[in-house]
Amino acid sequence: MKLISSPILCCFFPEKRKGVNASKFRTLIILCFFAILQNACTAKVNFQIERPPVQLVKGINYIEVGNFQIVSGQIILPGTTVSKSKLGFTRDDKILKPTISKLTSNKSQAHQIADLLRAALVHELSLQSPYRLINTTGKKTGFSGVLPDATEVAILNGKVKYSEQIIESEEALSYFTNIKNKGATLEQSLLASAISMGAESSGTGFLIATPYVEQIAALEVEFSLLRKSDGSYVIPPQSFRTYFVRKWGGAPETSHLPGKIKNAILNNYQQDEDLSESLLSRIDRAGLSFTNPTEYFARGFNLRQNVQVPQTSLELKIRLGRQVAREYVKQISPYHETAELLVQDGNSIAATLIRGNAYQEAVSFLQGLDERSAADEYNLGLSFEAGGKISQARKHYELALKKDGNNEEIKAAVKRTQN
Repeated sequence: MKLISSPILCCFFPEKRKGVNASKFRTLIILCFFAILQNACTAKVNFQIERPPVQLVKGINYIEVGNFQIVSGQIILPGTTVSKSKLGFTRDDKILKPTISKLTSNKSQAHQIADLLRAALVHELSLQSPYRLINTTGKKTGFSGVLPDATEVAILNGKVKYSEQIIESEEALSYFTNIKNKGATLEQSLLASAISMGAESSGTGFLIATPYVEQIAALEVEFSLLRKSDGSYVIPPQSFRTYFVRKWGGAPETSHLPGKIKNAILNNYQQDEDLSESLLSRIDRAGLSFTNPTEYFARGFNLRQNVQVPQTSLELKIRLGRQVAREYVKQISPYHETAELLVQDGNSIAATLIRGNAYQEAVSFLQGLDERSAADEYNLGLSFEAGGKISQARKHYELALKKDGNNEEIKAAVKRTQN
């Protein structure tokens, strides 16, 4: 710390170049660091907000999960919607052979995907939808009890395309021999490591065949929600797609996919994969290892401690099926999502209630105020939004905007609750 702190202090106070008290300086730096953190931390709160369905569904109280048919055909890949002239590969794209620029649905690969997708839809609809589910097997038989009015029943069908490729091969990577001397200083060791890494990345060194496995998959589903009474569309048919790409071994920057396509998949469809396994499920698994070790090992939980472990074909189908089901259910049913929103510095009691997730109490308190500032109106709208009452939230956001038209957070809230 002396080596770093003394020159910095001397830059600001040249007259104190000698006799620097390193201990006091360290304390000063720590205090400044915490002061910066305190000023940088805004009063943002993570809300579990209920959103209305994207599509307006009228007169439907029951959903029957119908037929999901596997169909052939090409699956549109992200990053390929531009013209072919703009899709040309650049020098920076490190593409392995054979290059995969399109995926075609294969019925033999799609084995089980229809049943897995149906199970994922039933799961999502059971969690948060207002509909009652009937006949979730997709078969015409199996009804029991009194059948509801056909005008209140919608049949959910789908056309499914699925493609998966697992490529096992090897590629020549550059390795540089670095012999370390135990008597070398830390600076010398770091310099030698930096030189060897630079040599390897530039291709200078020994070329050694290194094995790798790359897994590429895509799922496309066209959903149709039909009224059972007359076969008319409740909402127009919609197609949803999701993708997966991961490479184990070899060079991390190379792929059988063009760079634009791979980056589009990683940025738009796999951003949350490190958080895909909840903390609660990890705790449950850890508890199972103590309470029932036989089952813990039988289910292979000891082998999957990291998302970097390659997925089986079945696990990949489950993952993609859940992603598509989750996105479609948002179209026809209210859903919950986590949002990080800013609490305005209005009434301190109301702000404290909101930060404590006491949204209904905050609503009652703010509605009881004789006068509300723009921040109070915003916080009242925030409390309504957290409870899923979007129209009421928008009303108070608009009132807040009339009182403070330059507040960017309020503008964003009005825009967010317009639909």
